[in-house]
Amino acid sequence: MSRSMTTDPRTQTGTLRAPLGAALAAAAVALSCTGDDDTGTGSTSDFTVLTESIDEGVLLSAWSAEGETLMVGGELGRSGMIVRYDGTRLCVESDVADGTLWWMHGPSDNEWWAVGDGGRIMHDTDGVRQREDVATDATLFGVYADGDEVWAVGGDVASGTGEIWRRTGGVWSLFAGDLPGLMFKTWSGWFVGDGQAYRLEGDELVSLEVDGARLVTVRGRDADTDVWAVGGSNTAALLHYAGESWESVDVGDISQPLNGIWTAPNEALYIAGNGGVTAIYEDDAWVAPTVPVTSDVLHAVWPHDDEMLWVGGNLLTTDGDYRGTIVRYGPDDGTLTPEPCP
Repeated sequence: MSRSMTTDPRTQTGTLRAPLGAALAAAAVALSCTGDDDTGTGSTSDFTVLTESIDEGVLLSAWSAEGETLMVGGELGRSGMIVRYDGTRLCVESDVADGTLWWMHGPSDNEWWAVGDGGRIMHDTDGVRQREDVATDATLFGVYADGDEVWAVGGDVASGTGEIWRRTGGVWSLFAGDLPGLMFKTWSGWFVGDGQAYRLEGDELVSLEVDGARLVTVRGRDADTDVWAVGGSNTAALLHYAGESWESVDVGDISQPLNGIWTAPNEALYIAGNGGVTAIYEDDAWVAPTVPVTSDVLHAVWPHDDEMLWVGGNLLTTDGDYRGTIVRYGPDDGTLTPEPCP
């Protein structure tokens, strides 16, 4: 497969990856013709738990780096971690930051940024990591790297106000502050948050109406004509921008709030949400297990070779004993036990 955007090594052109694309097509046919049931037929059998035993914390984001999928997260409010997956092995780097890492993104597969609590920013180039923290008490929930320009978004949870930071020429500066709600994610000139969405035009943020929707993640196939955002407070919200305005899309039987989305040119939408939501949307049809394979919150979704990975954990726990979960769509090679990374 060729890659159409240098800003994201997982943005691919062409058809769905085989055999993942073939499995999705077969599942869609099975659902449209015969429906699904609890016997493991149709789409249900293609969703399996890779692990529910990452004791170092929950997983909140993923990224591709030199043949591996990296996932960040941690013990909320305490420490950050990185989990590495190469298709056969799962390992954990503990205590890589003194705060939770919420999101990661980079301009290539050997460089990435991860952001998190208290303005923490980690920059990794060829495995060499540096801290580039910014002067804020805000939690940074999202980051997006576009060549030499990097954007980070977040906000002050106590006051409910949002911030947008920009890195140019190797220097971070506050681009917009005191926004009327937390900002959660950014992608290719788009910024979404609590009841708000903006598009970057030149050096100006242009606000677009989202009818008060709490939008957690944004991603698209084309930044001008095919952009998607997910979220919701008590129910699921899926919005689509096709060039003029955000429009709500029917989410079928999904009732839980949504947290993550992945797509790329000529790809389906892969969606993650609360209550173990793992769903795929293509050609106006949904593919999802009849019964969720986990009850954990799934926060992000990301491709790895011929698999799709949903990452999350017991994010809503009340006892503070966090653990991470990974759900897989694709070949079922059994579960993996995490081990310390060498």
